[in-house]
Amino acid sequence: MLRVGVIGTGFGVQVQIPAFQSVPRARVVAVASRTPGKAAQVASRFGIPQAFDRWEALIEADLDLVSITPQPLWHRPMSSLAVAHRRHVLCEKPMAVNAGEAAQMLAEAEAAGVVHVIDHELRFNPNRRRIKRLIEDGFIGRPRHALITVVSDVRADPAGPWTWWSDAAQGGGVLGAQGSHQIDLLRYWLGDVTAVGGAAETFIGERPDGGGLRPVTAEDFAVVSLRFAGGAVGTVLLSVVAATSRGPRIEVWGDEGSLLLDDERLWGARRSGAWRELTEPETLPVPPGMDYAPLWGLSFVRLAQHLTEVLLDGAPLAPAATYRDGLATQRVLDAVRTAGASWQAL
Repeated sequence: MLRVGVIGTGFGVQVQIPAFQSVPRARVVAVASRTPGKAAQVASRFGIPQAFDRWEALIEADLDLVSITPQPLWHRPMSSLAVAHRRHVLCEKPMAVNAGEAAQMLAEAEAAGVVHVIDHELRFNPNRRRIKRLIEDGFIGRPRHALITVVSDVRADPAGPWTWWSDAAQGGGVLGAQGSHQIDLLRYWLGDVTAVGGAAETFIGERPDGGGLRPVTAEDFAVVSLRFAGGAVGTVLLSVVAATSRGPRIEVWGDEGSLLLDDERLWGARRSGAWRELTEPETLPVPPGMDYAPLWGLSFVRLAQHLTEVLLDGAPLAPAATYRDGLATQRVLDAVRTAGASWQAL
């Protein structure tokens, strides 16, 4: 039985605890929250034997895997303590606040000899796994360019409150929240990134906080351009301040064919041929207690199943994203934020 401790009661409650509890050989044995009493409430709801108001106490408990779900500001200290106690670690994305922290986390985890994974659960989504296989099997020939669009209205209302998501110092912003997933997918499909360009913007510069307005320092729009070692070019377009929502929409174009994933239906076409549906539907049921979009929630169930096999049976870690993958993505995020800080006038 894999003994799991979950730090955080946001995404941890909505997705991770129900997901691990749905895996027959995994058991959530501890939960921690920095809000006094919150962990005890969650533990009572889900039948978890241990609840802690200090995340340090959870790491010191008798368990195998620590899942880190709070905002990125906390990832490095929580990971450092977990690996110091020889715990395997599953860390939420983005990996850290910056690449320096991510590099430190990777070095510590490798020195400790523990399994280290970033929660890029979309690698386990059936349609996205099929895209990977189709590219490898030569369906599109040599990849030339890809486009991922994720546009939503979730923060389009200027009256929406200031939260940590508005604060770059805490790791907020659309690049970390959504961009990290999409950049990781492109790396998973197309290989290493050799060059980066892009821009980041903050369209809503202030949000209500208490009785006044507080500056927003994290981006709510970004565009990322990537060149890959194999010669392909990728673009990721992200916004959380649009009037309407669209995506994730994925287009991958090669010299012999193309792939399109839209509204979770996958289509493919070969040179001069008609588009045909190639959808590989999700077959897992939603676990009891899970309250999240199926794309993300059920992909995490598959990741939880995979991690259980890795840690109990010695199964290969691939295709899970490791801290090394997280660091590579973090370097892209840092580069785009740097580019977005200065525009060249024409």
